[in-house]
Amino acid sequence: MDFLPAALFVLLLSISAIKADNTVMIERVQSDMLYPRQLQSRVTDGALAKSTQFPYQAKIYRKYYSYYTELICGATIIHPQYALTAAQCVYERSASEIWLIMGDSRADCCSAYDVYRIIVRDPYYEWNGPNDIALLQVYGDMYFHEQLSAIPYISGIYQPDIVNATGYGWPWYAGNVATSLQYVTLTTTTNAVCAEHWGSRITSDKICTLRTNGKGTCGRDAGGPLVYHGLLIGVIGWTQEDCDTTAPDVHTRVAPYANWISNIISGRYGGRCTDRY
Repeated sequence: MDFLPAALFVLLLSISAIKADNTVMIERVQSDMLYPRQLQSRVTDGALAKSTQFPYQAKIYRKYYSYYTELICGATIIHPQYALTAAQCVYERSASEIWLIMGDSRADCCSAYDVYRIIVRDPYYEWNGPNDIALLQVYGDMYFHEQLSAIPYISGIYQPDIVNATGYGWPWYAGNVATSLQYVTLTTTTNAVCAEHWGSRITSDKICTLRTNGKGTCGRDAGGPLVYHGLLIGVIGWTQEDCDTTAPDVHTRVAPYANWISNIISGRYGGRCTDRY
């Protein structure tokens, strides 16, 4: 659990309406900051995204009874019923514990879908290990519109020079998330270079990005998208605990899991997987 911060950022939410299509409209009514707000959130040194710029971005919130939620991770919409995320975000959780929230570039507003099931690729997943990937299935179909749509994922191994990362971040020392979606363009590096910092944890299913001038991913960005020219290349993974490092950030390639993803979506199970309801 190298990268997870110890503090919690908790949002007090009120449910303003429950829609027939299984979405829950939520509105932030209070935010309790544990540390000074002036410290910047991550994606580290990212730019603010426009409301329709990354319509595939989703976020996973943990439920606290009916009113309290905690931002856990990012996710990526790949189908009207499915979002892709990192196993580290959900592998010890049940579907009833979380909401999948999307359709807006702000962290504290928009519509939430109840999760029907969590499908983890590897039931024996270990922190910072291989197979850091999972699917979330919602009840029914998401209603796609200008601020909410799916992104296609790559099926062949490809090493782009640069990728875009998006997220809300979570610097452990600041205790807060960005209130709006941020994005940053990152340069990739080879697994051999990455292994110089991280050793045997760099397996063939990883893709690494360099931190340049303080730019990178952090904490609650995990599970979110790495995108190249409109294709989902990777799932944001992990970095040093304080996110202030020269070591590369480590992510999961989507291509090695493309068949597994398509089999799940089409109703066929490819290889091992674990459902949690």
